[in-house]
Amino acid sequence: MKDSVSYTANKSEDVSNHLISEDDNELITEEHLYHGYPEKRYKAVHGLNTQTYRLTTAILGILCAVLISTIIGLFISYKGLSEKHIVLSQNSSETNSNLEQLKANYDQLTAALVKVQKSFQEAVSAKDSMQMERERERAGKELLQRQKEALMKQETSLQTRITMLERNCERCPVGWELLHSTCYFFAPIETAEKLSWHRSREECKKTGADLAMVDSQEKQEFISRILKGKGPSSRSWHLSGYWIGLSDIKSEGVWKWVNGTELTKGFWFDGEPNDQYSAEDCAATYPKENPLKTWNDAPCDFILKWICELKLQES
Repeated sequence: MKDSVSYTANKSEDVSNHLISEDDNELITEEHLYHGYPEKRYKAVHGLNTQTYRLTTAILGILCAVLISTIIGLFISYKGLSEKHIVLSQNSSETNSNLEQLKANYDQLTAALVKVQKSFQEAVSAKDSMQMERERERAGKELLQRQKEALMKQETSLQTRITMLERNCERCPVGWELLHSTCYFFAPIETAEKLSWHRSREECKKTGADLAMVDSQEKQEFISRILKGKGPSSRSWHLSGYWIGLSDIKSEGVWKWVNGTELTKGFWFDGEPNDQYSAEDCAATYPKENPLKTWNDAPCDFILKWICELKLQES
């Protein structure tokens, strides 16, 4: 459309130039022909003006035609643009509608995703709870199994002790404790009587016994259990001990039992024996929380309680 309007304008411009050129030529010719003749000159000029008006009118007509053509072209272009605008508007409306639909679908999917995530978290929590419950059940079963095994062990130990008691019934003197085939006497804490290590040994020998030889862990635990049940025999811990048949009187640092055998395993306090002031040559045991750390070396002339040991005769 733009090319058609341009072509029309160019065509009109060419025609105008041609007409102007012809009028100029005629004016020059007539001016020469009628030079010197006023009447003829008037007629020539009057005729020239008429031709100029005609020429101007023709040019204006052409310009009007060009303007009309331009207006028509612009109208056609505007109409085309309007139609395109309508189409674009329709497409835009459709696009907006699709966009709203997509947004609604997105919101629905988001809500569904949140719901799925919540369900997943609930499932994970339920799984963790079940796992913890299974762990608690397993731990409970293991605890029950250990308790069962401990009870069975205690039952076996009690049965063994009952058997021994039945076999050795009334074989220990009154007030003595029995372990296997050996009777033990613990100086009573109800009395204030305490003796040195040597006097304690003499007291044991009066009954045919001797100071106790704690030469095994079983004996150590047995004696510690009884002492713990009796409680301390003095407010001062170093005076609450019980002499046992162990000393290094003959050779410093070489601890031997009263039967002459050398100590192989001891149950000393931490840091003991230390032979403080080079005067601690006799061993005593004390009521302590740890049953395997109850021994201390002390001066043999300390006055303490004592433990006697009497082996039963095999029948």
